[in-house]
Amino acid sequence: MRTVTARTAIALAFLVTPACGDDTAGTASDSGGATSAGSQDASSSSAGSNSGSSSTTTDPASGSGTLGETTSTSDASATTNETSETGVDSGPKFDVGEMGDIGVDECQAKCGNTDWSYVWIANSAENTISKIDTRDVIEVGRYYTRPDTQGNPSRTSVSIDAKAVAVANRSGGITKIWARDEYCDDKNNNGVIDTSTGANDVRPFDQEECIAWHTPFPATTQRPIAWTSGVYNEETCEYDDQKIWTAAGLGSGGTWPCDGTDGIYVYLLDGETGAVEEEIHMPEVDCGGTFGPYGAAVDFKNDVWIYIWSAGKIVHVEFDTLNYEVINGGSYGITVDTLGRVWVGDYPRRYDPQQGIWEQPNNNLPGAGGAGIAEDLQGRMWTATQGGVGWVDRDSLVVGDTVPLPEGNGIYRGIGVDVDGYIWAVYLGGTTAHRIDPDTYEISTYTGLNSPYTYSDMAGGQINNVVCNPPNG
Repeated sequence: MRTVTARTAIALAFLVTPACGDDTAGTASDSGGATSAGSQDASSSSAGSNSGSSSTTTDPASGSGTLGETTSTSDASATTNETSETGVDSGPKFDVGEMGDIGVDECQAKCGNTDWSYVWIANSAENTISKIDTRDVIEVGRYYTRPDTQGNPSRTSVSIDAKAVAVANRSGGITKIWARDEYCDDKNNNGVIDTSTGANDVRPFDQEECIAWHTPFPATTQRPIAWTSGVYNEETCEYDDQKIWTAAGLGSGGTWPCDGTDGIYVYLLDGETGAVEEEIHMPEVDCGGTFGPYGAAVDFKNDVWIYIWSAGKIVHVEFDTLNYEVINGGSYGITVDTLGRVWVGDYPRRYDPQQGIWEQPNNNLPGAGGAGIAEDLQGRMWTATQGGVGWVDRDSLVVGDTVPLPEGNGIYRGIGVDVDGYIWAVYLGGTTAHRIDPDTYEISTYTGLNSPYTYSDMAGGQINNVVCNPPNG
């Protein structure tokens, strides 16, 4: 491991009270159960209608995938601020926005995998993760995420080449699952890959041949997870040396809960083997009590940004040096946009690392009690709002449209984007995941989940976006 000499710089950004309370009760349950919409400190946001607005700047401070039901609807009731074309689903969206000169290599796509696309959603109630084909909107696999079939999985992160997913278990431990049979290991040498084929086909952990590895951790509060891109090999058209970021908060005895006596730990794992390559102990960093580090996202430099539950802080760790800084502010959900700015969901707002300031719309989307956030291929930031999802323009901070979703009330906590540009919204504590066409707002629904919770880069669109569309200069 590298010897870490960490620096801690506290940015003078304003402290944002988290949108939700304790995630075992009240408005922000982290147990996967249904919750009611939470409230937000009036000083950090104000609910508003979906009309154009200017920004406010704050100075520094189974089998065969047959279980469940897939439906497709065109939602004509979406609230719009500009004319939106509606119509039938036209298939995968390969418009990569600001991709510029980056194109397709002779042997495969460098930016995103166009051969397949999956979204990986944790079923908290049964300690499994579902693999859903994002194009056909059917479940094609379901897996346990720890050897003891426990663990309460929540956050998932897809590698840039879409070959694998990494799963963080709330009760500790990271598991890697291969996305395709061709990468799996014929462990029993019977000439076939014995792996799940759908929701009704969950194999014992040690018999599931698409489980690549499991790395246990002493923590039982482990949530953040994010792949790095690795280094693109022009000769093989593959990404080499991929890593995985994760983090945990421990108590005075080195165990859960995080009680503020031992700070937090950030880890960097070898994506191929699961071995812990780096451990960065930050004893002075407030773990926030109980749940500690909560969500993570990488930027185009493979730096990681980690939100710490209830401490109202974000930790930024540099990939190359392992130096870190602590920034005041944050809330449920975290992502990094293609300009290197950090966004948090539920009353969406952004942190500009270059200026050291937080910015948000004057008339924000009404909060939904805690949600993820994702950037689409048109530069719009999507998050859950009351009764559905909505977006804010990444650059102007003008609030855009709201798209109602079928359940109406409740929280669509899991928000992600796939490599084709579709938005995914996972209904907290229910059975459904919705795919939203960002152009027509047509909704396709998968039904068959079991108390899903996931919010993270669960379909791989975020890492593809930041790597393929880095800021100029």
